[in-house]
Amino acid sequence: MNQTLSRPTMISYYLVIFLLLATPLLLIWHHFGMTSTLEISPRQPHGFRLTDDSQRDNGNSVSTLERTDDALIMHCQLGAAANYPFCKMQFLVGDPVKGVDFSRFDTITFNMRYAGPHPQIFKIHLMNFEPEISVLGDWNSQRFNEAEITMPPQPVFTIPLNVLHTAEWWRTVSKVPLSQSYTRLDHVTAVELSTGVVPPGQRITMEVRSIKFRGKWISKTNLLMGLVSAWIGCGLLGLSLGLLHLRFSLSASNSRLESLTAIDRERKAAEAAREAALAEALRLAHQRSNFMAQMSHELRTPLNAIMGYAQLLRRNSEQLSEQQAASLATIHDSSQHLLTLINDILDLARVEAGKMMLYPTATSLGGFLQAVADIIRVKAEEKGLAFSYQLAPGLPAAITIDQTRLRQVLLNLLGNAVKFTDHGQVSLRVLPARSTGAGADAVHDGQAGVGLRFEVADSGIGMSAQQLERIFQPFEQMGNMQRREGGAGLGLAISRQLVRIMGGDIAVASALGQGSTFWFELAAPVATSAPAVVRTPHAMLGYEGERKRLLIVDDQPASRAMLVDLLQATGFVVAAAENGLECLVLLHSFKPDLIVMDVMMPLLDGNETTRRIRKTPPWERTPIIAVTASASPEDESTCYQAGANAFLAKPIEHEALLHTMGTLLSLNWIAAQAPPPPAAPADADDASLVIPPAQEIETLWQLAQHGDMREIMKWADRLQALDAVYAPFAERLRGLARGYHSLALTAFVVRYRDAQAQALSP
Repeated sequence: MNQTLSRPTMISYYLVIFLLLATPLLLIWHHFGMTSTLEISPRQPHGFRLTDDSQRDNGNSVSTLERTDDALIMHCQLGAAANYPFCKMQFLVGDPVKGVDFSRFDTITFNMRYAGPHPQIFKIHLMNFEPEISVLGDWNSQRFNEAEITMPPQPVFTIPLNVLHTAEWWRTVSKVPLSQSYTRLDHVTAVELSTGVVPPGQRITMEVRSIKFRGKWISKTNLLMGLVSAWIGCGLLGLSLGLLHLRFSLSASNSRLESLTAIDRERKAAEAAREAALAEALRLAHQRSNFMAQMSHELRTPLNAIMGYAQLLRRNSEQLSEQQAASLATIHDSSQHLLTLINDILDLARVEAGKMMLYPTATSLGGFLQAVADIIRVKAEEKGLAFSYQLAPGLPAAITIDQTRLRQVLLNLLGNAVKFTDHGQVSLRVLPARSTGAGADAVHDGQAGVGLRFEVADSGIGMSAQQLERIFQPFEQMGNMQRREGGAGLGLAISRQLVRIMGGDIAVASALGQGSTFWFELAAPVATSAPAVVRTPHAMLGYEGERKRLLIVDDQPASRAMLVDLLQATGFVVAAAENGLECLVLLHSFKPDLIVMDVMMPLLDGNETTRRIRKTPPWERTPIIAVTASASPEDESTCYQAGANAFLAKPIEHEALLHTMGTLLSLNWIAAQAPPPPAAPADADDASLVIPPAQEIETLWQLAQHGDMREIMKWADRLQALDAVYAPFAERLRGLARGYHSLALTAFVVRYRDAQAQALSP
């Protein structure tokens, strides 16, 4: 099956690539095409003084100045009294302390004439103020950066700025160490033109028309940073396109493999071609598997630290401000969304490669479905929606099914229903199957079976016939652009594939503006019993009894620190090791009651470390929880074979980790009280609420748009004080604001705002 990117998508990719390629070119153009200039001339002298050796070294040289509109002319008669007779022109630039940063300049262009004995040599000095060695007003104590220049025949010439160096005589006089004798131009306070080494008695004339310092508008450092940033963007985009291309390439390879399999095996040439194609497809599949495993590990590892600390902060959310709590929720939700995308891409790759395996276990049907319903009920109530759940009577108490994959399908369908519904309700019904293929008389490996029908219905926006044709395709998203709250458009495609692997198929009925109903039917063996559904406490703050000693083994500092912070805050005595070798050493000195073992580590990985511990008395029975960013069923099986007692995939859910530890160590947890449930969604009871005037509702709408819960509660207090008849309305509003249920609050306000608008319309 040929698959190509849509034209709008291709145009978007080309546009992004163009921008990412154009950005370095623009930076380079700015670097080479735009310059920064500082000019010294008679019109811009920047402060000027004329000095000679008679003023400083008891010399008898005489210097005079002639000034015209175009030039500054120094006439110098060198005397013989000083050891080094000189005359010089000094131009002051910038503040006497801060000066001007000349490090951004590259060249000096002179427009001057020189008359005097040959060779015609003069010196340029750049005086740099440095607090650690400078005495303000004493020019010799400032760093002398100098260069000796031979006057060329033409009056206009350019030299590079890097020919300047720290004057050796100045370093000696100022007693500056040789290690600090480098050129420094970040606080230049003066530019000097001085006569060179010329015998006494000579007459020299220096006519200066201009001195220009030029440099790049963008420094080389900023240019390199811009280029690196732009190409990192290109690399990330290339990685995304590569993933898509890899997927399409592998799909084409699989199709080719299927066609070659049907070729007549008796023809040797066709057999050779088929074998070659098979080998190539296997090579690509192996590359794909390795790539996906590596990418999963590399992405999950930093996510483990991000989501871990987000969960840790949420345990102490009462210490956060409203804005901090909202920001923390954004971090957690965005990380969870990214994790969902990663899992969706990996699941799609497994499905298309035919490597998706089911792991059915005995499952309590009622407990399993109630847990799913509890998750969705919270999301529905946040949007002000009613949620109903119905389990038909007469169904078996326990079935054998892959509850992980069934939960994934149900949460995807129910999550979409909540996302695309603004008013009304969402429902989940589990009924006996209607089709004969999934009936109650089905038999699985000699066991009696039951047929189940799962229905998810909503009163949302619905779908058109054109949308219904595309919703199960990968990378297709339902709704308009305003409704696409994230995701890669893989959820429904993966859900349908999972249901098909379990022996059913997803169907849908929908009409635009009238809601949607998704359903599928499955046949499952009836189980004689199932483990009870364990409900984890709201938040485990500590535990009763003797303090337990935990050893954290992880080569990633961020992941290691996050687990140490969590477990110490929960009351454990914690030690940490960077690899398996350190873990084996700490066994005897720390004596842990439980070990949390990362799998992928240098020197000695987690599985090999676990095997050695199982052979090392008296630690062979120490509980070990294996954690890894490579979360495939194969990895889990390998960990259990190595001797782990439990397995958790990164990013680690804190409550799941604590629950697992509590089970292995038989802990009695001290749990925090669960917060009161959010206000029930508006239903028939809202008919008794007295609606405030339209002007007040509009003010409330503005506050809801800004999400300012404190101001909303103040507004509710003012409303109730205005008239006691509004007390029920104000109390409903305060309940939503206290719980920070922003979506439910907005839906509550919109409902009455729309009702008033309809009442006022003709």
